[in-house]
Amino acid sequence: MRPTLICSCLLLALVSACGGSGGSTAAAISDTNQPQAIGTAKSTLARNVAPQASDADLASAVAGNTEFALKVLPSLDAQGDSNLVYSPYSLTLALEMAAAGAKGDTLSGMEKALSFQLQQSRLQTALNRLDLLLAGKTSTAAKPNAQLPNLNIANALWAQQGYSLQGSYLDALGVNFGAAVNLLDFVKAAEPSRLTINNWVADQTQQKIKDLLPANSVSNMTRVVLTNAIWFKSDWALPFTKEGTKNQDFTDRKGSVKNVPFMNQTANFPYVQGKGYQAVELPYMDNKLAMLVVVPDAGKFDSFVQGLSSNTLADITTGLKDQYLALGMPKFNFSASPDMNSTLTNLGMGIAFDAARADFSGLTGNRDLSISGVLHKAYINVDEKGTEAAAATGVVIGTTSINVTQPLKLTLDRPFLFMIRDRQTGLVIFMGKLMNPAAS
Repeated sequence: MRPTLICSCLLLALVSACGGSGGSTAAAISDTNQPQAIGTAKSTLARNVAPQASDADLASAVAGNTEFALKVLPSLDAQGDSNLVYSPYSLTLALEMAAAGAKGDTLSGMEKALSFQLQQSRLQTALNRLDLLLAGKTSTAAKPNAQLPNLNIANALWAQQGYSLQGSYLDALGVNFGAAVNLLDFVKAAEPSRLTINNWVADQTQQKIKDLLPANSVSNMTRVVLTNAIWFKSDWALPFTKEGTKNQDFTDRKGSVKNVPFMNQTANFPYVQGKGYQAVELPYMDNKLAMLVVVPDAGKFDSFVQGLSSNTLADITTGLKDQYLALGMPKFNFSASPDMNSTLTNLGMGIAFDAARADFSGLTGNRDLSISGVLHKAYINVDEKGTEAAAATGVVIGTTSINVTQPLKLTLDRPFLFMIRDRQTGLVIFMGKLMNPAAS
């Protein structure tokens, strides 16, 4: 029985506009012992494990992440007719670590793209509180024949040896993101540095995301890489049985029919039917996290995606009620690498990619950095037992109860959307669309 798995990775690269080492007002970081570096330079401030973010600020951060998740969906959907998976939360964390050093129009463009309304210090504190809340909902405790929810979220900053970074920037990353600075030599050893970062991502995602940074994504102009990695694994609260899995027809967006394995189960699930869609929520063990599946009416997938908003999602989640269902759901296993550069540019943060206009002086004291690329990579594998998910984001700066009534039948035999969410806050951690269960 294969575990369900989701992995996503984002690379955001800031590239130096010149060969200089940075501003004189910054504190230089260096490691003379290892030329290609796995030294670290930590902020003098420890991570704040009791952040004083209000409930309103927490809700605002979640709302921003949700808005961002839904805002990028039509753009990513338009990139092709294939399956899609991405982690808006991983993207949010990595991009916010970059935004912590952005100024002026560069910062306002990033905030617009990410749909955040809070002032930076309040936003960072709220994201820290959110991160710690998620950690408190997972468990590494052993349970016979069952996988309790386990969610690992890690952040890191990788910097050129001797390159000058502002102490206030390092403090912000250390206090709110728990990110130490790992020192590498991009100038003289770009390829070994790339491999070092890729190995860190693979380790943090249980080897589910490999080669986040492709060849030539790191160069001698790279000065800083910001990475986020997320790994999640859990059994369903109500597992499917392998005996119940049978081949059934799935009709894709173009009308082609494929005969693929469907998991089947009759039980109580949170369910809602609305205008143009049906939705079902599949909780994981402990019932704190869940996968929400939304299946538009036949022939309405495109229009539903284009019209999907945070208000629609709120209607769906608040409308969920226990329903005795005969649920049929296809198994699926695929990876995706959506183009984030064009999507983020279209959402309003194009200045951050423009070497002539970008302002990341909060990192160095100088305007010598711009984003060279944002890479995202994701993988998901869904089966009878549960879900394992992983996500990584990198920013490179370079230079059940028995029911006697007749069950309602819900067969997910056409394209649908899925989200892995925190049921308390509503945070969307992973999101995607299934267009073809047979694709890998």
